[in-house]
Amino acid sequence: MVPNVLDHKFGGTPYTLGIEEELMICDAESLDLAQAIEVILGDLPEDLPGEVKPELMQSVLEVATRPCKDITEAADQLRQLRRCVREVAERNGLAIGAAGTHPAAHYQDQLIVDHPRYRELAAELKWIAEQELIFGTHVHVGIDDAEKAIYVADGMRGYLPLLLGMSTNSPLWQGKTTGMMSSRTPVFRAFPRVGIPPYYGSWQIYSHRVEQMMRGGAIPDYTYLWWDVRPHP
Repeated sequence: MVPNVLDHKFGGTPYTLGIEEELMICDAESLDLAQAIEVILGDLPEDLPGEVKPELMQSVLEVATRPCKDITEAADQLRQLRRCVREVAERNGLAIGAAGTHPAAHYQDQLIVDHPRYRELAAELKWIAEQELIFGTHVHVGIDDAEKAIYVADGMRGYLPLLLGMSTNSPLWQGKTTGMMSSRTPVFRAFPRVGIPPYYGSWQIYSHRVEQMMRGGAIPDYTYLWWDVRPHP
């Protein structure tokens, strides 16, 4: 049953921070992408300061901090996670890289992670999903009220081009100089429901639009919205 208004869990500690960073897994000698996420996951220590998770491609890993009280704590956890995966990679003849795109890799050579969500995504979007050989960073901010979450998301829309301009780091795509500082952006733009989101104005309007997309069969749930800023129920 599709809800008319999305249930949410806003109401916790405001302005906590969590950071997720997608990193590339490379062969230590050639620096080509390596289909080695299972190797990394199988050699992690138990006392991680956060999580290490797979992403769509087997040559990608994601490190994720726990919810942190401030940016200092989040940055410290992120440094620990980076150091951990780098050490695990070195033990296995691998290297970890960070950029919006790998400078030379071809998406046709990549393998999709064997996970139900990723298999379904690849089956539905086909070539669009297959070419999504990109890497990004997510910053999660705790908000204590649903209407405030919409207010913040609406207000950030005007700053998204500036944030993109400050963070560009992918001038190369499949071994070619693209003439863009962020080749990641047009690659990801092939996905539906990406980029600058629509203006919502209220939680009820946001819920209604998500409900319409779910009833129409466009998305199973709100996690299939990939706007550059978005409220997370």
